[in-house]
Amino acid sequence: MKKLVVFDLDGTLVDSIFDLGNAVNFALEKHNLPLHPMSDYYTFVGNGMEDLVRRSMGDKGTDDELYLKVRKDFNEHYNAHSNDNTIAYEGVTELLESLKCKGIKTAVLTNKAHEYVGDILKKCFPNFTFDLFYGQRQGVMRKPHPQAFELLLDELNIEREECLYIGDSEVDVKTSVNANVKLVAVTWGYRSVETLVDSGAKNIANTPKEILNYV
Repeated sequence: MKKLVVFDLDGTLVDSIFDLGNAVNFALEKHNLPLHPMSDYYTFVGNGMEDLVRRSMGDKGTDDELYLKVRKDFNEHYNAHSNDNTIAYEGVTELLESLKCKGIKTAVLTNKAHEYVGDILKKCFPNFTFDLFYGQRQGVMRKPHPQAFELLLDELNIEREECLYIGDSEVDVKTSVNANVKLVAVTWGYRSVETLVDSGAKNIANTPKEILNYV
């Protein structure tokens, strides 16, 4: 049995696409840049907030001066509205409680800026406490680089083979390879089954309950 299950956040534990998309569109509109339908943001997320904003800016995403202005407005809006519509996926709370009953530790590893993660977890899982959560932090490489994963394992004193990683994107697949940990890719998030399989995912879960089969 595994001793630790590490979860990605957006698209795995919670659906945050509307809060992210609304914040980006707010910033784009302030700078007279084209807005996007929410469906576009499913493909923009996964690599951190800088990539999210730059991708949304299209051809203007390489303009560093403009990016900083758009990012400032995005940050201000998201700071105030990061939890307006973000919700836990159905069945995730029950999964977390099942893992807790089995004595299995739980952690979160996400490319979302670290300062947002705690409040989102508290809102979406008010009666559950994760053993550790890491968002993107200055001086630590973001996923798919394995650095943050290795720091997390060290802090919890868990070996790689004792860990199971849960994610919803090709970034998570690459992270699992780079960190040499077993991955279960979920289909209720922001990527299609085809994208996950094409990126190398070998274990697929269609519901949170199915993850227990891999523990």
